[in-house]
Parts: sequence; C-alpha cells; structure tokens
Amino acid sequence: MSPLTRKTTLGLLAAAAAALPARGGAQTPPALRAGVESGVEAFCELQYGVEGGIFARAGLNVETTSFSSAGPIAAALAGGALDVGTVDGILLANAVNRGIPLVAIAGSGLFRATEPSSGLCVLSSSPLRTAKQFEGLTIAVGTLASLTSISLRMWLAQGGVDPAKVQFVEMKFGEMAAALQRGTVASAYMVEPMITQNVGALKLIATPYAAIAPVFPISLVVTTRAWLAQNESIARRFIAATYDTARWVNANRAQTAVLLAKDAQQDLGIVQRMHRTQYATSLDVPAIQAVLDAAATNKLIDRPTNAADLIARVSA
Repeated sequence: MSPLTRKTTLGLLAAAAAALPARGGAQTPPALRAGVESGVEAFCELQYGVEGGIFARAGLNVETTSFSSAGPIAAALAGGALDVGTVDGILLANAVNRGIPLVAIAGSGLFRATEPSSGLCVLSSSPLRTAKQFEGLTIAVGTLASLTSISLRMWLAQGGVDPAKVQFVEMKFGEMAAALQRGTVASAYMVEPMITQNVGALKLIATPYAAIAPVFPISLVVTTRAWLAQNESIARRFIAATYDTARWVNANRAQTAVLLAKDAQQDLGIVQRMHRTQYATSLDVPAIQAVLDAAATNKLIDRPTNAADLIARVSA
C-alpha cells in the first residue's frame, strides 16, 4: 500500500487535557488517533467531539487528522496510521470483503431527505432539470466508488436513463464550482457548505441520495478488529462520547456553526444558512443494509454483504 500524505493535525488536546481533573498524578492518556474528512460535516463528527471538549471530559486524548476524502482514511486505518476514523459503508464493505479487518463501532453523519446537505448541482443558467437530459454528459463526484455514484446511478435509472450513458469523473468538492463555471463538467454532486457558498451561481436540482432511502448513514465510525480487541474499555468510552457528541451537535446548531466555519474555513453566515448534518445516536443495521444492497446491485462492492457482519457490538 502506498504511503499516505497526511494533512495538518487539527484540534490537539493540550488545553483540554490540562483542564481534566487531576487523578493522583496520572499521566495524560496515550493519544487516540482519529481521521476526519476536511470540511465535510458528515465526516467530521469526531472533530466536534475534540473541540467541544467531550472526549476530554470522558478521559480520552483524541487527536484528529484531516484528509481530503474518506478513502485515505480507510487506508490509514488498515495501515495502522489511525486508530479510528469516519468512512462510508461501501468503503467498509469492500475493505472487509478483501480481507482487511475493519469494523464499524458507531453511526455518524446521516442523510435525511427532509434536510439534504448534498445534491446534484448545475449552473443557474443551465437548462438541465431531469435525469433524461444527462445522457452523454459528465457529472463530477467526490469518489467514483461511493454512495454518491450509487445514488446517481439509481436516480438516473429511475428517470429512464442507462447510467452507462453518463460519464462520472472524480473531483475534490472544493473544485467543483469552478469546474461547472468553466464548463469542464455539466453537473456536480456537491456538499455543504459549497452548495450554500455558491447560491446564485449554482442551483440544486436533485437529491439522488433519496433514491437509496429517505434516511441512512452517510458515514460510520470505524476501527480495526485488532485495535478493538486490545482497547475494549477505551472503545466503550469512545463510543459513548461519540454519541454524546452527536446529541450535543444536533441540539446546538448555533454553537457548532462557529466550529464548522473555522474548520471548513468558511464564512459563518454561510454555515448558518446551509443545511446541517444530523448525527446518528445508534447503529441502524437496516439502514446500513439498504446502502449495501444498493451497492451490490450497482456492483460497487465485491459481493452481497450482510451489514451485521460489518458491525461490532461493544458491550456497555
């Protein structure tokens, strides 16, 4: 496996750890290395837990490293460079089916059709509206083998289009608006805050994720089975703190908007106006199964996969 280029480490817990209650001179616990996706709220829940002090209050020294996409996070977990990280269910299934012992330990970012934080965008002047109009055109996606590409294929098929007649190209989310304006691509599957940031120049025309299910997990918190076996007590505290983070973020949009604006390097006003990600407070096996079934149908995982086989139930 190729060496990974790791981005600047964010949110080190120097101040938070110093604020923890003294425990008879105990040393700061070893760092728990966590991978998050830069600027994409569905994949950065663990960063909120660090910056909100929730992991520190649980006695955990969590250090987050930011990556440009979820794929390198899965690779870093497999290679031992991370202890935990957020990836999507397809990356997890493909890793497990290929013998890489990753396992989900917590739910994370959710797609909700009633408040989508991503979708298919075109230029405001574009005549594109329906799936049928995309035959022969190019759509930019964050990752080719992903929930995004699955949902787009399903949306196209539901609109009477053979997905093979549409070309998909991989592109960083931050580059998509410029590519649309240059005419490099006809459309792009974009995420917040980029959608709200480009209101006026671009418009959202569809939410293809709804073709999978009205609610499902975009991301899962994942580790390796070896790490989990060696750190079960830490894992229990980490999972509890992750769900505490979810409840805190879901209930405190104003406060967490400030954190997201800083981490995504976005204007606070944009973050306050955009659709925000809601986080799961449990592992929803049927919802994960819906994603895996869609992936198997669209040949983005090696074979049909049972969601329960990808999940570790850590006892309380």
